[in-house]
Parts: sequence; C-alpha cells; structure tokens
Amino acid sequence: MKNFLSILLMASLFLVISCKKNKFTEDPSDKLNFSTDTLKFDTVFTTLGSTTKRFLIYNQNPESIIISKIKLKTGSNSNFRMNVNGQPGVAFNDIEIRGNDSMFVFVEVTIDPTNQNNPFVIIEEVLFTTNGNVQSLALTAWGQNAYYYKPNLYINGLPPISHISDYPEYYPVGSTVNLPNDKPHVIFGFLMIDSAITLNIPAGTQLHFYDQSGLWAYRGSVLNVQGELGNEVVFQGTRLEAGFDDLPGQWDRIILNEGPADHMFNNVIIKNPFIGIQAEEFYLDGVPELASNKVKLYNTVIKNSGGLGMLVRNHNIQAENVLITNSGNVLVGLQGAGTHRFRHTTIANYSSGSRSDASLFLSNYFYLPTSGGQLEVAGGLDVEFVNCIIYGTSDEEISTDSTTSTPFKYLFKNCVLKTTKDTLDSGLTGKFENIVLNPSKPLSTQPDLNDPLFIDPYNYDFLLNDSSRAIDKGNLYLTDTLLNDLKGDPRDHLPDLGCYEK
Repeated sequence: MKNFLSILLMASLFLVISCKKNKFTEDPSDKLNFSTDTLKFDTVFTTLGSTTKRFLIYNQNPESIIISKIKLKTGSNSNFRMNVNGQPGVAFNDIEIRGNDSMFVFVEVTIDPTNQNNPFVIIEEVLFTTNGNVQSLALTAWGQNAYYYKPNLYINGLPPISHISDYPEYYPVGSTVNLPNDKPHVIFGFLMIDSAITLNIPAGTQLHFYDQSGLWAYRGSVLNVQGELGNEVVFQGTRLEAGFDDLPGQWDRIILNEGPADHMFNNVIIKNPFIGIQAEEFYLDGVPELASNKVKLYNTVIKNSGGLGMLVRNHNIQAENVLITNSGNVLVGLQGAGTHRFRHTTIANYSSGSRSDASLFLSNYFYLPTSGGQLEVAGGLDVEFVNCIIYGTSDEEISTDSTTSTPFKYLFKNCVLKTTKDTLDSGLTGKFENIVLNPSKPLSTQPDLNDPLFIDPYNYDFLLNDSSRAIDKGNLYLTDTLLNDLKGDPRDHLPDLGCYEK
C-alpha cells in the first residue's frame, strides 16, 4: 500500500510539473543576441552552386521568449534560404527559445557567378521581430566571378588593410605586379601597394570598391595605370544596379604617397568616390616634406565625388586633357607645397544640392592633427592653369588662402573662369592673362544652348555647345604637344578651352 501511495504521489507531482506552462518575457528591453552580426559566404564561386552556413540565436534572459517572426527581407526573391527548427523557408512565425538557451539557424545561398547582371556583393538581411522590437542580421555573398581582396591587417587609426603582396594565388608577386584584366577586381578595405613594388594596371581593368574601401600607393611604391581610348581603366563602387551609376560617395579614395617614380593615370575613369585622388607625402611618422615625384593625369575623368575630386598636399600634379566634375564640396584642393600644371582641363561643378565651397581651392599651408592639437604645414605653392575651364553653379568658383611666410603664386592663362576676383589686377602672387570672365548665357531658346559653355552639364554632358564662350580661345603653343582632346578628336589651329575640342 505504501508503495502504491508513493507511486501515486510521484505521478501527481509529474502531472503538476508537466502541466506548468513556461513563463515568457514580454518586456521590450529583452532582446535577442547573435553569434555574429554578419554571416559572410566567402567562397569565390566558380560554378553554379550553393553553400550552407549557420549562426546561433541566444536568449540570454531567464524566461522564455517568443520570436513572433523570422524572415528574409526580400522574401521569395532572395538568393538565400533558411532552415529553422528543421523547417525550410523564407519566413517563420512564433518560434520559442527557452530561457538561457540558444537555437541554430542554417542559411543556404545559390548564385550563378557567370551572371554579369548580379551585383558583385549580394546583400540580404534576416529580420527578427520580438516583443515589438525588430532586429537584423546581415548576409553577404559574392555575386560574380572576380578577384576578391579582403583585409587582414587592422591598426588603430587606419582603415582595414590587405597588401598587394598577399595575393600570389592571383598573380606573380615581385618588384613589379601586373594586375590581370580577365576578371573584375573587388576590394574590401584598403588594398595597399607595398613599398618597392610597382603596380601596373592595364587597359580594360575594372576595379570595384566596397563601401569605405580604396587603393593606397604607400610611400616607396609606384602606381602605373594605362588604359586606352575606348578601353579605359575604371575605378568605381560595387553597386551596379540602376540608381547607383551616378551616386556619389560609394567608396572612399585612391591615396598616393611619395615614390621613386611618377604615379601615372592615362585613359582612366574614377567615378562615385568620396575623394577621387588624395596625393600627399606620408606624414604619419613625422612632418611631411614635398614629394619628389609627380602624379601625372592624362585623358582622365574624375566625377561624382561625395567630398572632393582631388586633394593634394605637399605633392605635385601634371594634368592634361582631364575632366573633374561634380562633387559635394571642392573639386580640386591644392594645399601646402607643390608644383602643379593643368593643361586643357575642365573643372566644372554642377552637382545637385547646395554647396558653400568653390570648385578650386588654393592654399600654401594646411593643418595636420597631432596629439597636442594641430600642426601647421606650409610650403611654396606654384600653380598654373592654361587653356582650362573652371566653372560651376556658384558665383565664386576659385578660393585662395595663404600664409605670408612661404611663396605662393598662381597663373591663369587663356581660361574661362567663374570668379569675383579682379582678373585685370595681376599682382606678384596671382596673374591672369587672356581670361574669359563669367560668361553669360547666350541669347537663344534652344535647350542645348542655355548654358554658356556646355551642351547639358546637369546631365553630365560637358562637350562644348555651338555658342560656347570657350571656343577658339586657347593658347596656340600647347597644340604642339596636346594634339588631341579627351575623346581623341584632333585640336585645330585655334584650340578650344577645356578638355574637349568643339
């Protein structure tokens, strides 16, 4: 009898325990935790295929929690699929995780890497709705066959970095590296050209940079970019979908330090960066001197920069047949010491939105941040613009600032200028010769003639219109060397100003 009562008592207790419901938290402050914030599919796909990865969802609360919805943001259109609690799908409802417990979620992706319509990086989100909160976890995968560069060096105060010497599986690495052009190059973080390495980038190469990524020619290295007319080298972002073609600031910049030879850009397009080119003598371990080499730009376009088209500090620029257009701030900033020669260059800012900066900024000093505040760096600045256009939507497109302790001189010769400066008063510092000043709009009702210079600058057409004030105003002595314009057309005996011949 006692044994029977004991069994009955134990059975009653079991029923009570088994009938007791789990207690669920409904507090909005009780959120989920995850084993990662981004699930990356790093495999470079070479055939149509799929791969599977997993992540963990943690409930770090003592009480159970109900995830009212787990779903892929793009739903059935996604390249990704999930498996939750053994069930495949793209959306799941009312998933329970007990207190201080966790749960695996398996994710699979299928991509055809030969589909050139795919983005280079396919991005998805998994959304979790819990107690009224929506949390997300990112999914990324390569979308096309390409050479991929991922950072492996993280230094406080610098962007994430990988070195060109880290990729011998892509190309032979030695004192000279020849970048292959058979597939695009997709860069995450900054790809650094090591000291004593010359990087040659041949015609037709496509370089795509992820958000906040860039290329860095470290001191002692040389960057040699040699495109061809109609087969240019292109630097741009990774987003190729409609709506991203002319969106500024999609990637960071090209950094050029001092080197044993000139950095060369010939038949190159740099589009949609934050800063197109930042050329400066390396200063992180001391006060910068003037670089001994130059940055040479021939037949090059820099357009749609979120910040600046070019920022040059204690470096030297030689630019011929160059178009620099549309940025949120300054198009060309030349600071500190340096010798700069611009020939048949068009600097034109018709970017949408408001801006307070002139297109061209000249200063013979700049400031560097230090542990004790700011350090002024000054030097001799010598700038010449010949047969150029500097124009835009602001009343003042040329700004200058100088310190009297160092030389500062500039020359504008045979140029169209948009400025309030007195171009008839040439002093010891600034000199103006044969200037077409602030041309007004032509008296015409034809849409293509409503701008005083260009056919349709608001739609990125900077060819000269029929009544452009830049026609036949060029200095003749440059026709001996600059025989053709940016599009390859010959210049006549009365050359036009800017990068294009009418």
